[in-house]
Amino acid sequence: MALEPGGLTDAIDRAFATEWAKAKPIPLPGAGGEDRRLLFAAVARGVLEYLSDHQAELITAVTLKQTGTDSAVRYTASETALDIDAG
Repeated sequence: MALEPGGLTDAIDRAFATEWAKAKPIPLPGAGGEDRRLLFAAVARGVLEYLSDHQAELITAVTLKQTGTDSAVRYTASETALDIDAG
């Protein structure tokens, strides 16, 4: 699955609506929806570009643990290749 701006923009939009509903006693206004969407798209693109540019620094190790046990295996990542399509 490629990480792409459209999907992240949609997720940010949904999360914003959820947080608005928790914080405000009024429904999210329809006015300004296009501007919000533009802002969310810019944030999504910026996050994905940042992740793409810095992916080698982001994930350096992964620890896998089987549920119900105390045993774990740690893998050191020598290379990271996130599938990011910043468009």
